[in-house]
Amino acid sequence: MSVLSRLFLGLAFLFLLLGIAPSSIAKPLPPENCADRPFDKGRLWKVSKENTPPSYIFGTMHSKDPRILYLPGVVMQVFIASSTAVFETSLKDDELIRNQQQMLLAPGQSLRAKIGSDRFDALVRIASTYRMDAATLDRVKIWAAAAIISQPPPQGQDGQRFTLLDKELEKSAHQAGKRVVALETNQEQLDVFDSMPETVQLEYLDQAINENGQLDEEIEKMTSYYLSGNTGWIACNLEETLETVSPALGKIMTDDLIYLRNRRMVKRMLPELVNGNAFVGIGALHLPGDAGVLSLLEELGYTIERKY
Repeated sequence: MSVLSRLFLGLAFLFLLLGIAPSSIAKPLPPENCADRPFDKGRLWKVSKENTPPSYIFGTMHSKDPRILYLPGVVMQVFIASSTAVFETSLKDDELIRNQQQMLLAPGQSLRAKIGSDRFDALVRIASTYRMDAATLDRVKIWAAAAIISQPPPQGQDGQRFTLLDKELEKSAHQAGKRVVALETNQEQLDVFDSMPETVQLEYLDQAINENGQLDEEIEKMTSYYLSGNTGWIACNLEETLETVSPALGKIMTDDLIYLRNRRMVKRMLPELVNGNAFVGIGALHLPGDAGVLSLLEELGYTIERKY
């Protein structure tokens, strides 16, 4: 299973092209040898410090699965009561369109020429289910092609298009007149992929091509972990997957896409936590563990309390 389909629990922007998991859900089972870690169970956390109004951090899943869009009452309550809404990045339509260009090759370049005809033909066969023809696919970067096929197609079985929880929360925050803050720019998120050496991008693409057929099963497993609040299991599952990739790809998928971004997001959310009464929605994969956002905030003197 492509590692990025798991990492998208903590990376919102690329989901503008991506999909929906199956409609049924099985009782989740933990990954093998999954060790406990700090803050490894829960989706909503109260973050407080003396003489400051509390804020709340909610772990999201950047999926178009309609089950994800359902928010428990306690989550809606703190969201409605908040004065500031903080998200990983902006998912407003104009932002998405502007940054979509970064997924395309420079004029005159060809994906087929970069990856070879055999890889490209295999990719075209898969991309047809995403309603992408060969000419369109030939314009995208290697990492972008891998990202597209690392998620299910962007429509449900009935052809209905779905929205994202993160996008709906941002829209609701604007409509309610809340102050809306983005912790990262889309450019910052995509720069991580753009900086990947081509050899690593090709490894990522090969993995995505080979494992595309198991997407529904793996996405369903991640969804079951998320809905049951087992964010630590998501982290365990990622670690198991990374044992099979090169050290170079593994470093990017952990250090660059998780740990570095955890520290950056904590630094940027601190002013909002100082003011208090903030609702922070970030990918659930960023929450658990010693290097997770919640542990980093605890090190800074905040009291962390699970609410859901």
